[in-house]
Amino acid sequence: MANLETLFEQWLDGKVLSDAQLQRLENDPEYKALINQAQIWQQHSRDYKAEAVPTWDRQSSMSKISSAGVFNMAGVWAVAASVMICSLIFLVMPKQQTPELLGQVAQQTQLLESQQKQIDQLQKIITAQNELQQQQMYQLAKEAIATGRVERQEDINSLITYIKTQRAQDQAYLRMQLNDLAEQVQEQPMAAIAKN
Repeated sequence: MANLETLFEQWLDGKVLSDAQLQRLENDPEYKALINQAQIWQQHSRDYKAEAVPTWDRQSSMSKISSAGVFNMAGVWAVAASVMICSLIFLVMPKQQTPELLGQVAQQTQLLESQQKQIDQLQKIITAQNELQQQQMYQLAKEAIATGRVERQEDINSLITYIKTQRAQDQAYLRMQLNDLAEQVQEQPMAAIAKN
């Protein structure tokens, strides 16, 4: 597949491929479709003709209106309408709804306060759980360190025992060699000892 990709890239770059290479590309359905699309785009790019942009007279297409006067007047009317609507709302609103609204506001305030208390309690619970988890993690770490120390101490003790055993064996071997050497020296006549 990578070889086909390389061949396709070479073909796109304009390199002339052999008939066998081109046949390999055209036999693969994916690359055949890519070759067809590339040929269509190449044909479009050869047939493209640039056209000049027409000139446009902006002043002849837009009428001249004094925008400052229209927008200033609209602003005045918008302010006046909003003032009238606000005054109508305050005048028309019955006086009976005011105590009901105050009662609803009081209920909402109490609800918010109770929710805040619940949030505070949950936060305290979460803080306590975090502290407990930290204590447990600290305890586990201490136990792991203590276990590691015990294991290291046991390893060191077994190494010391092994070294002591090796040293005792080496000393015993040296004693045997020295004893053998001493026996050899004692068995030889005195003249042979002097020559050595």
